[in-house]
Amino acid sequence: MRLLTPLFLSFLLLTVAAVLASLTAKARRFAGWIHFALAVEAAGFLVWTGLRAATGHGMEEAVLVRIGPFAVPFLIDGLAGLFLLMIGVLTAASALYSVRYMDLRPDLGVRGYYFRLPLFVLGLAALTTIDDLSIGFSLAWQIMAIASFLLIRFERQDKSSLRASVRYLVLMEAAWALIVGAGILLGGRVGDSLHDLGLKAAGLSPAVLVAALAMLALGFGLKAGVFPLGQLWLPDAYAAAPSPVSALFSGAMAKTGIFGLVRVFFFLAPAAGAAFDPRLWGGLLAAFGTATLFVGTLQSVKQSDAKRLLAFSSIGQIGYIVLGLGAALFLAASDEPALVGLAVAAVLGALLHALNHAIFKGLLFLIGGSLEFAAGTRDLNRLGGLVRWMPVSAALAALASLAVAGMPPGSGFASKWAIISSTLLAGDGWVMLVPFGVIALFTSVVTLACYVKFFGLAFTASGAEAAAARPIREVPASMLAAKIGLAVICLAQGLLPFLFVRFIAAALGHSSGFALGGFFETGAWSRAFGASVTGLRIESLLGPAAGASVSPLLVLALLVLALALGTWIRRSAGSKEQAVPTWLCGYRDLDERTRFTDRGMFAALKDLFRWTGGRTAPKE
Repeated sequence: MRLLTPLFLSFLLLTVAAVLASLTAKARRFAGWIHFALAVEAAGFLVWTGLRAATGHGMEEAVLVRIGPFAVPFLIDGLAGLFLLMIGVLTAASALYSVRYMDLRPDLGVRGYYFRLPLFVLGLAALTTIDDLSIGFSLAWQIMAIASFLLIRFERQDKSSLRASVRYLVLMEAAWALIVGAGILLGGRVGDSLHDLGLKAAGLSPAVLVAALAMLALGFGLKAGVFPLGQLWLPDAYAAAPSPVSALFSGAMAKTGIFGLVRVFFFLAPAAGAAFDPRLWGGLLAAFGTATLFVGTLQSVKQSDAKRLLAFSSIGQIGYIVLGLGAALFLAASDEPALVGLAVAAVLGALLHALNHAIFKGLLFLIGGSLEFAAGTRDLNRLGGLVRWMPVSAALAALASLAVAGMPPGSGFASKWAIISSTLLAGDGWVMLVPFGVIALFTSVVTLACYVKFFGLAFTASGAEAAAARPIREVPASMLAAKIGLAVICLAQGLLPFLFVRFIAAALGHSSGFALGGFFETGAWSRAFGASVTGLRIESLLGPAAGASVSPLLVLALLVLALALGTWIRRSAGSKEQAVPTWLCGYRDLDERTRFTDRGMFAALKDLFRWTGGRTAPKE
């Protein structure tokens, strides 16, 4: 009960922020700072609530709260705490970034923006703490869906934004209908918690339970962006929304779909007992997760618009999380202790990647907004050489690109490694997971190619000075501060993943009803997935000698050593650096004919996987 007070205070502050910022909207920056002050205070309450819940001070069971004539169950356990942390951190960063970002469009008023954004955050936080599938869930979902719909159509003059917003709202309402309909099918009443629904599900016929779980998987999968549902709305919506909103969409809103999948398949469904087949649903989740990461990532390589590239990439990264959850569910049903141990590693890897993705993709969308703010365009073919004018943003983009590509010691490396290793090592007992791991490993290479393209065309290629719509300069200090804050967290996640793994394990240990809860309540998880300052380790079926281990700090030390050795060798020969003009392959002048553009990058790869689709721009 004590955690409900700071949660409701955050709701109140977000509501006040929506009212006050919109009332002062004629003074754009003043309204922005008002919004920031109140939103960051609300974010602080969300972070504090999340930390308390994740460290053992949360709720054991749902508590009914009267909202008008209805009793709504709230549950703030360790799992909810993890997702409240994501929402709180990204809310603070987006609110700070928005103050100067809104100068990008002086022709658009900010009243609607600052009214909708805090309400959107309120809806996200409510979705992760309301523990029903009826009135409370519906209220939170509609606040989130309508506020985000209005944010997507913020640039009303753009017809593509209007189309993207309408499509988004229609599909979100379809997802809501599926989820609420599943609750009714399970026999739920107003005030029933998910635990209550799980107990009722135990008495249902297998056919009814399968139908209800399929509806829940479709509804939450649509929200998360799982293939092929994500392609219907996500790229256009993320690209149309203002960049601070896109950061919240990718980093926090998509995670509400992941949160729903975890609640359904690791809490509600196992309570149904023998009627629930974890191998069937785990295999399906793993298969759809693999398809999502593969197709979404290949589609991202084909994009020329920076935000559409990041949007399709978000689909791919969600696929890794869903693959990890599916593999964990599948392996947890085994009688073999080593396979159950791999299930522990898979679920920890999935939730670690959810945390990592929230930070590095939030950072990347803010960088995408910075490109538009500084150069007046998001078209990668019209950018290039920005490292000269935007060195701080370039450094942050490099860090985030390494993280999303899973390159050591970037933050995505440890989480992807845990997910892929758990599927590959499971081949000694369940070979069906091995192809999923191989595809995920290949897709990581494609992700690297995608972000070589993103970083190269935006920051190191030549020609932006000729194509930019305005004089190029680094973004204002407040926008940099928001990005630097996320970058610091991203760096910590990459170099010290054991701290975050232990934190997630503690949160799961304080989540009553979790399917693998026994491992986390007793600390037995550490025997299957070791986490220490020396790195992470997964045991395999063949014993300790066949396990997998990794140490990001050791990888960083080796990289630094190699760089120092290379520098020493170069200098020992007395070599000198000389600045010369860029070689233009025999051409004298740099122009549109001699610039390196998107069309020529990874052309063979894009042609080979043309069948995966992924149009490069919204249709006019």
